[in-house]
Amino acid sequence: MARPRIRAGELGAIQITRLAADSYRARARARDDAGTLHQLVAVANTEDAARIALRHKADTLSTSMLAGLTGTNTIAEAAACWLEQVRARAIAGSLTFSTYESYETTVRCVLLPQCGGITLDVLTVGRCDRIIQAIMLHRSVSAARRARVVLGQICGYAVRDDAIRYNPVRDVQRLPLAEKKTSILIPAQIVGIRELMQHWRETSTNGPRPDYRALIDGMDIMLGTSARVGECIGLRRCDVDMTTAPPTLLIDGTIVQTKEHGITRKNSPKRSRQRRRVSLPALAAAAVRRRLALAGKGKDALLFATKNGNPISVSNYERLLRSFIHDNFEELEKLDVEVGHYSTHIYRRTTATLVERAVGLTLASRLLGHASEQITRTSYVVSAEQVDPITVGVLDGLLGS
Repeated sequence: MARPRIRAGELGAIQITRLAADSYRARARARDDAGTLHQLVAVANTEDAARIALRHKADTLSTSMLAGLTGTNTIAEAAACWLEQVRARAIAGSLTFSTYESYETTVRCVLLPQCGGITLDVLTVGRCDRIIQAIMLHRSVSAARRARVVLGQICGYAVRDDAIRYNPVRDVQRLPLAEKKTSILIPAQIVGIRELMQHWRETSTNGPRPDYRALIDGMDIMLGTSARVGECIGLRRCDVDMTTAPPTLLIDGTIVQTKEHGITRKNSPKRSRQRRRVSLPALAAAAVRRRLALAGKGKDALLFATKNGNPISVSNYERLLRSFIHDNFEELEKLDVEVGHYSTHIYRRTTATLVERAVGLTLASRLLGHASEQITRTSYVVSAEQVDPITVGVLDGLLGS
């Protein structure tokens, strides 16, 4: 009868032979993943040791023998393995280190304190749902949303590693959306804010005056281009063309900060598909000219930089804005600015809303660099309270008086 064929990744029957000097030889055939047959031999002082040594040799021939996660591993252990894979992708450049560090922070600060000791084999849809709901109850909706994304990816890794059969996070109930912010700036408020920035700590004797000029120019550029704060302070000389009419600005980079590399400029916007050239309105063009006068001479010189020419971090720029808001709280309230919602994000929301109301959602979405108009509508455009009176004529014509 023919000997059964050894399949790829399998080890055949082990034959043990006792040798002289109280040693044992284990022999067997094994087939690697490519289908090639190998004759393996291992010698040891005991029969069991010879078998173990032979199996170790077979393990190196096939991925089927590689040790991976099992159902008895905890979420903490699975997360550690998954994060190693994510870090490898960051090193290879397929995702950013800021993404890796965001995932690591969510694992360390949110998931592990809540469920790090739970083993994979007891993770059901209901268990995962209760974990996410508990995070939402004791922390916040945003923390629960981050936890759901990361736990889902960890479970997906466990599925690929054959530790569990399916990903239970996929069927966890959807979390409520965060309340949409509806505050924007009107032209009169923008003029008032610019005036307050112009005179901010003008007569202060407590050290050097803050860089109010960066606040004004940044606001004007963000309002005129819809750029995010990181994209704005990541602009270089070579990104602007002041010789055309109107001048143009290329948004193709952003400032990021990671523990691994510090503060650097990433050579693409938040999403690489959001690279776009924007024509500058007079407000933004004037701000760009002021920044060009202050910038270094090289084509890669940043328009917003430290005294040494290094990038300004997003957190430092936003901290500067918060200091301005704190010092001018009462004056901003007199302008009817919703101070609690005032951040750099209000500039982008203002631009999206004004453009949508004037020329429609499609151009507003294109200006913001969104792949979908629904993103612009859901997250940025603030719907007008007043419905266009044209509806009166339409209904009068259809329904009569």
